[in-house]
Amino acid sequence: LTGSNLSHIQKAGDFQKNTPEGRMIRFGVREHAMSAICNGMFAYGGVRPFCATFLQFAGYALGAMRCSALSNFGVIYIMTHDSIGLGEDGPTHQPIEMLESLRSMPNMNVCRAADANEMAACYQIALQSVGTPTMITATRGTVAPLEHSSREKAMKGGYAVITEEGEGAPDLVFIATGSEVGFCVEAAKTLQSEHSIRTRVVSMPCQEIFLAQDEEYRRSVLPGNVPTLSVEASAEHGWHRFSHAQIGMTRFGASGPASELFKKFGFTAENAVSKGKELVEFYKKHGSVPDLNARPTFK
Repeated sequence: LTGSNLSHIQKAGDFQKNTPEGRMIRFGVREHAMSAICNGMFAYGGVRPFCATFLQFAGYALGAMRCSALSNFGVIYIMTHDSIGLGEDGPTHQPIEMLESLRSMPNMNVCRAADANEMAACYQIALQSVGTPTMITATRGTVAPLEHSSREKAMKGGYAVITEEGEGAPDLVFIATGSEVGFCVEAAKTLQSEHSIRTRVVSMPCQEIFLAQDEEYRRSVLPGNVPTLSVEASAEHGWHRFSHAQIGMTRFGASGPASELFKKFGFTAENAVSKGKELVEFYKKHGSVPDLNARPTFK
């Protein structure tokens, strides 16, 4: 899948019997062996291995990936085609639960960038995390550069890519990852201009890095007591700690063009506007907004 993953090292040949100087190993459809061999290379030392496949096929490699985390091996995993947006290959290839499964693993960074600036931050996180394996996921399609994205801010795991207009706390917060951040920015502009709902958009390329920041920073990005809607074309599970409501996947995907699938499952600016308005109105009717940050942290 080197061509599909876009993971070929330029001017690097294949490692073979007659070309031992080659830097690329063609593993074929052997995800577990691929990951296990990378563990062995890291353990031996002298190299920093990476391997790549589609995100859904990480399921075949989970045992070896868990070994990476358990052994403090900083293997870099590049996993593309990271959502229903991969399109016509259908539900067998479309990861739903995989992101949350990997985020649940101790000592594993899971990165999902929204544009090139954030992708640069994800690689920097991976290279600096020598004792922690890092999963870098990417969409099959292209994403437009975000006007206010920042490599430096993305290094904190989450940041406000669009801030609300005016003074005081926002009326609504979107929190999104990857290809979904772009249409949340569109939705925020519509909510502000047409409905006077002052909306912040938070991009969270890496939950693990964000949770490692101090409480003051985390609260400055996610106040907790402002209606917050998470948006990710993956399972909803895991987002409840950050958001009051979720736009996510609660079933397997379907086969079709990516644009049609995103519309079918509600990953559009129009649906984000609708659900955002609904969330704001819900808490206006029901009173105070539960503070997601007001919970004990046990030592």
